[in-house]
Amino acid sequence: MKFYDIDNALLEAIEKGDSPVRLGISLDWSNTGFFETVFEHDIIEVVFYGLKEVSGGTTARGEVLLDNTYGTYACGGNGGRGAGREVRISFSLGDGLPWFQRFVLYVDDNGFQDIRGPGQQRTLRLGLHDRSALLRKTENSRDWLHPAVFTYSVICDKTRPEKSLVHLIAKRAGIEAADIDCATIPVSLPYVKLTKNIWTELSELAKTYRAHLECAPEKPLVFAHSPYQQETENVDDCSYTFTGEHIFYLRETARAEIYRNTVRLKINIPVALEKQEIWRYDDPPVLYDTDLTPMYPFRSTVLRDIQQQGYEAQYRIKDGGTERPVIYADQIDTLEEATERLDFEGGPFAYSAYDVTTHHEKAIITLNTETDGDLRRASICGRPIVLDLNRSCFLRDTEAIAQYGTAALNVSGSYFSEDTVGGLPMYEDWTMRELTERLQERREFTVKTHRGLFHARIGARVQIETSKETLKGTINAFSLRYRRDAAFVAAFRITELV
Repeated sequence: MKFYDIDNALLEAIEKGDSPVRLGISLDWSNTGFFETVFEHDIIEVVFYGLKEVSGGTTARGEVLLDNTYGTYACGGNGGRGAGREVRISFSLGDGLPWFQRFVLYVDDNGFQDIRGPGQQRTLRLGLHDRSALLRKTENSRDWLHPAVFTYSVICDKTRPEKSLVHLIAKRAGIEAADIDCATIPVSLPYVKLTKNIWTELSELAKTYRAHLECAPEKPLVFAHSPYQQETENVDDCSYTFTGEHIFYLRETARAEIYRNTVRLKINIPVALEKQEIWRYDDPPVLYDTDLTPMYPFRSTVLRDIQQQGYEAQYRIKDGGTERPVIYADQIDTLEEATERLDFEGGPFAYSAYDVTTHHEKAIITLNTETDGDLRRASICGRPIVLDLNRSCFLRDTEAIAQYGTAALNVSGSYFSEDTVGGLPMYEDWTMRELTERLQERREFTVKTHRGLFHARIGARVQIETSKETLKGTINAFSLRYRRDAAFVAAFRITELV
């Protein structure tokens, strides 16, 4: 991954390093969609932060302090005193150069913070966050008794958004296919059930498939740069080289907590099976004939549960003599097909209620008979999906264990697949990649510069040249600090690539 593309004139000015960084702020003050620009001389201080979350996503936030001596910047309209208003942040260098829009952020729940000081002193403070904060709240008001379920989908495919998990999850937050910049990851999952908020689900998906997830300025959502994607990338591209000429602060720290020599992956994987019998009536009392064939007597003196409204026929399959619950089934028998499967003596038997659409894991049925009779068989067939519980993959490096002792990483998740990748099931391939990365003893560097590297981004590869060595690394956090009366400071946390 590389820095954002910016105008060549801006790149040349950054390399020269003799032009002051300029900041542009446009804000929808009245919440009408009309953006007004803040006077540049009123911007006292602004700082932006970006980081790669442990959960898998990339987020950005910021703080703005404006000179509001004359009360110019007041919240217009109603609604939380400005909370949620969109703010667009742009950067430039010197005079006469183009602007680059770097952030699209939103005023946080504190709204417009009007601060009064001594005398005529008056400032306005804005706390900002990106769209990820909104996605974290999207599901709060939903009825989680009926969570979203997606079946027979792939991880990401912009040509088939109706079967792409990234698109299906994002759509629940109002993000349409045209608003997503993504790669094609054709790994399939037969069953996914959302149990968390939108951002958490997308982050877990990104972490599992090692993708870059970001609410970027060019698109509301980016999901790309995965080793599992079909598109090819030059992973060795370096966006920038820091030298002694650029750096005024450099700190090196060890990241011993990252090191692991054992990875234990334990997951529950949904498995899709061929169409088969997924329910058969077996409620007691039951009688057996001479061939040990079960019979279920229906007599007028006893009313069985299945003869009453709301009887739940839970789907199950038999696998090697044990029953396994079905978490989802489709291609289920129609009423006519289920009726044809009835086998009885006396009767006749018939379904007066047959609902296989309301629930995915059970049918709501009622079976009646007009006269006494014996039911030999009542069953329903469908295409089931079952959970393969406690699927595991255990890998370790014996030489590293002998040298350092066991340092284990225990992993679980809901988006791992048994699709083959490079000749291995995806979850085994993931475990191998994780162990390879964790075995590296890496360092982390904090770099600070006055250069206007406002187009830097999380995940981009850079180099650090010192008098002793040249290092390669990946940016995993940054801060951009602008002050009206001080030099611009860009700080980066860079994880070494070994």
